[in-house]
Amino acid sequence: MFTGIVTDIGTVISVTERNDVKRLSVATSYPAASIDIGASISCAGVCLTVVAREDAADGKSAVDFEAGAETLAVTTVADWDYGTRINLERALK
Repeated sequence: MFTGIVTDIGTVISVTERNDVKRLSVATSYPAASIDIGASISCAGVCLTVVAREDAADGKSAVDFEAGAETLAVTTVADWDYGTRINLERALK
């Protein structure tokens, strides 16, 4: 469940596609240690699951998500590319 309050604006820093899956790495100011693998984050209104996270050298974190065929078909995620800025909202605990 989400509050509807955007708490960060992330930037797509890497995109890879394999079969029907698009993997996105998003730079965020959320500390990597505060994000659990498997956590849900609303990305521009699309609920995505964290599959990896790491601290970046610039003081930001990189959070990875994977979007499958259905998500790509019914959301705007298919259009996201390097440099796309997206609103981020963490799930309620």
